[in-house]
Amino acid sequence: MNFIASSLALLLVMGGMGKALAAGWVLRAAAQEGSAPKYLIGPPAQGAPTVSGLCPDILRAIEGADPDIRFELDPTPTPLRRIEKSLQDGRLDVLCALLETPRRHQIAQRLATPVYSVRERLVALRDEALSPKSFDELARSGGLVATQAGASYADKLRQHGVAVDETDTVAALRNIVRHRVRYYYGNELTCVHYIKSGQLRAELSLVPGVMGETPSHFWAGKHLEPALVQRLDAALLRLKRNGTLERIYHRYAQMN
Repeated sequence: MNFIASSLALLLVMGGMGKALAAGWVLRAAAQEGSAPKYLIGPPAQGAPTVSGLCPDILRAIEGADPDIRFELDPTPTPLRRIEKSLQDGRLDVLCALLETPRRHQIAQRLATPVYSVRERLVALRDEALSPKSFDELARSGGLVATQAGASYADKLRQHGVAVDETDTVAALRNIVRHRVRYYYGNELTCVHYIKSGQLRAELSLVPGVMGETPSHFWAGKHLEPALVQRLDAALLRLKRNGTLERIYHRYAQMN
C-alpha cells in the first residue's frame, strides 16, 4: 500500500508538468492561426488537419535534444487569444515563438533563450507614396494600420498614437487592396508568405526599412514544475549553440 500511495503522489506532482509518462513528459501545444510559416496548416489526413512549419520543427528539435520531452501539437488553427487563455487555464503547456507582453509574463514563464529574432515590417499598396521609417511617422500619416488579432504589435502601435485594426492576417492584406486600411504591420516572414500565397504580389509589397527587430521567445505555463522548465531551456540553449535554431529559421526564410 505504501508503494501504491507513493506512486500516486508522484503522478499527482508530475501532473503539473504536462502529461506524465514512464520516461518523461508530453507537453501540449496548439497551432496558431494566421501565423505562417510559423505554423503551416495542410490538407486533412485521417480526419484532422496536418501541420508543419517553423514551430513544429523547433518542437521536434527540442525532442531530439531532450528525449524525455515530447510535444502533443493540436493542428487545429487557433486564435492567439484563445491559445493564451488555454495556457492560463492549464489546458496547454507551452507557447512557441511569441514576443514579450505584460500578459504573457502574467500567465507564463519566459524561457531565457530566444528561438529567433522577428523583423517587424509594414505592408502597403505598391503605389503607396509614404514609407514611414518610425512609429511617429506612421502615426502622423493618419493611416489605419492592421495587425493580427491578439499580437503584441497592436499595443506597441497604440502607444505611439497609431490607429489600429486587429483582424485576421489574410483579411488585413485584402483590406489594404480594398483601401479599408493603409498598412499591415507584422512579422516579415509572415507578411511575405501571405502576400505570395494570396497572389497579391502585383498589388502589395513590403515598405522599405525594418520598423523593429525583437526576440521571439518560448513560453512555459506557470503550472509546470521549475525543473521541467529548466530542462526546456537547457534544450533550447543546446539548439542555439549548435546552430539548429538558426538553420530552422533560415529554412523558412529561404522559402519566402
